[in-house]
Amino acid sequence: MTDKCMKCGRAEPQITADAKTLGVLQELQSGVYTCCQISQWADEQWLAWFKATQEDQDVTIRPEFSEPELVLVPVRLRRQQVPWYRTG
Repeated sequence: MTDKCMKCGRAEPQITADAKTLGVLQELQSGVYTCCQISQWADEQWLAWFKATQEDQDVTIRPEFSEPELVLVPVRLRRQQVPWYRTG
């Protein structure tokens, strides 16, 4: 079983993963930041991401239509030219 911090309650693998995600793994390993600081920042980032996705879902919900509108888009396919073969 891995050791947990008595203050933040996070295990070492979780702190390492959070530090990698935040881009501060080297600072954690060198002692610039503590595991408690990293866990707090990771929680703040997660909460901000969660709120942003909730707001995004509220904005992107489209009204229901009785029939979906189909749109056809012309697509031009290009054939790769073979240097030794020429037409005309």
